[in-house]
Amino acid sequence: MRMTFQKYAQGGSRAGRAKCCLETTPHIKAVIALAMASLLAGCAITKNSGVDRPFTIAVLPDTQFYCDTRLKLSKKWGNGDLRRYFFDQTQWVRDNKNRLNIAFLVHEGDMVQADAPEEWAIAKEAMSVLEGHVPYCMCLGNHDMGFEKADNKYGGNIAVNRTTEFNNYFPRESFASSSEFGGTFHSERHDNSWYQFKAGGLQFMVISLEYHPRDEVLDWANKIVAEHSAHRVIVLTHAYLTKHKTRTSKKLQLKGNHGEQVWQKFASKHRNIFMVLCGHFTGEALLTSKGDHGNEVHQILSNYQGFNNGGESWLRYMVFHPKEDRIDIHTYNPALDAFREGPSSRFELSYPMMSSAYPSAGRNTENGVGLNAQNE
Repeated sequence: MRMTFQKYAQGGSRAGRAKCCLETTPHIKAVIALAMASLLAGCAITKNSGVDRPFTIAVLPDTQFYCDTRLKLSKKWGNGDLRRYFFDQTQWVRDNKNRLNIAFLVHEGDMVQADAPEEWAIAKEAMSVLEGHVPYCMCLGNHDMGFEKADNKYGGNIAVNRTTEFNNYFPRESFASSSEFGGTFHSERHDNSWYQFKAGGLQFMVISLEYHPRDEVLDWANKIVAEHSAHRVIVLTHAYLTKHKTRTSKKLQLKGNHGEQVWQKFASKHRNIFMVLCGHFTGEALLTSKGDHGNEVHQILSNYQGFNNGGESWLRYMVFHPKEDRIDIHTYNPALDAFREGPSSRFELSYPMMSSAYPSAGRNTENGVGLNAQNE
């Protein structure tokens, strides 16, 4: 073997070089096989980096009492300004981004109490803690729009129209350059928007709808979801599900669609919608319904504004386990460093991620768990 390599090194004949290759093949084959195995393993690790890895979506329920400077309804707890709890929430999410692999955050609306500029300034500062760390989107609640002074026990009315200071503090242009931003219903407003992100090797969309979304907004939402049939869609809207595990059905003064109409006109129509998140009513509830295509849609209420100190920083986070087709729901309080462990606070959801491209046919009936909590 040594002589053959020497001939090759000295530029021996083609036959000699061929002989070298033939003679060394048994020895080189093992080396090549080992090298190729290592190379392929490395490629597989690179290719699948992050794929199947559990990831988290954080959920902020109504924060209105943390931003309550106009009506000062939070004074009933006697603990002064409560904005610290808003900052506890966003700081905790930022601090735990890597530990929980937090891919996205949603706010379920009623960010402020009465659409006052100083209230929006608090919300902006608190949400800015996430900037450059965790992407997020928000939806408008009834407390976020249409305030007018009134001689009543609250000192004013809310949601008498759709005017809002929201766009002055969270303008569309500030979000449009992010990779997650998808678009908005109105080209100059941020009220109704959709975002996208990739986690666990899966493509997700969050579509955010205004409080009691109008027909034209639902038409827009239907179009967006239909155009992105490969995205797994979460619908984010403020008032949709009650603590009694039923979709809202009461018509309010503000023109738009209640929860049952949103379900019938939009949420049930698309195979790739698997979840609806909402707040508004104090309490917790889960309703799982079968959509028109046989897909299970998990509709989840979480809101703690009626608890001590307007919620005292209670939040939700959902851990997705793609390989197990499972979502773990946790309810946590950063200020108290405590979990709620009841069946409506800590539970699991079945959702096909690795086993199929879209949700399975699911059950033929609607099932749910709920918590009857105080102070709607």
